[in-house]
Amino acid sequence: MISMARNWLASAELPSTFWYYAVRRAAEICNYFPIQLEDGLFTTPFELVHKSKPDLRVLFKQFSLAAVRRERVGDERLNKFDSQTVPMIAVGRCPNSNGLLFYNPANSTFVSSIDYVLQSNVTSGARFGYRYQPGSFIFRLDESTTVFQPQFPLDSQVLVHTHSPPHTAKVVGVPTYERPNIYTVSFSDGSIAEYLNDGRILELIPDVTLVPQTVPILPHWIQGGANATLFLHTMTKPRHGKLFQNCNNDWVLEHL
Repeated sequence: MISMARNWLASAELPSTFWYYAVRRAAEICNYFPIQLEDGLFTTPFELVHKSKPDLRVLFKQFSLAAVRRERVGDERLNKFDSQTVPMIAVGRCPNSNGLLFYNPANSTFVSSIDYVLQSNVTSGARFGYRYQPGSFIFRLDESTTVFQPQFPLDSQVLVHTHSPPHTAKVVGVPTYERPNIYTVSFSDGSIAEYLNDGRILELIPDVTLVPQTVPILPHWIQGGANATLFLHTMTKPRHGKLFQNCNNDWVLEHL
């Protein structure tokens, strides 16, 4: 139900304020899904409760933009030159009639009608100026939300240890409810890859890009710009970079 609700909001470009209607409609649709009983027969939750097969003609695309017919404005009837319809958003089936329930953003009212035409050329969010809010989630009370607090935030710089030396990449996608621990990164050449963060592949690059390291003894052939690998007992992973001398003539390791 959660996946269905998210997809409806995304396809209609609507904010999370419509979340209730998305989940409610998803629950209704799930009652139409076939299930197998212990005796091997297939049925639906709707049929088990109402003792009749569901009518698939009542299915429609949730949050569709609809042109709902009107005959009057207040107490005045419309003439043939006036607009006979009002644009609204289909939010579900009406519980008190055979029509659909529509929301009118112009005056924040709900209307039940059986005289309408669904529009497929534009989304309801774009029609009424709504802004889609990506990352809308709903949690169970017994569920941990730490998966949505990524270790590597969006736009952060990380080292990818699947290469030697490790390559620098930018995080462009964080884990989701369906794909925990999957990060999407973009490399400098424009390529994009996905990695499962198991504690050994990705490493966050600190804000300080130049990390000075004291090197007591260096061979005579070491020169500025030479590739080097540093591994100390206090480090969990080796550091790859280039050596150069700063203004104090101290050797500094610059991460790649």
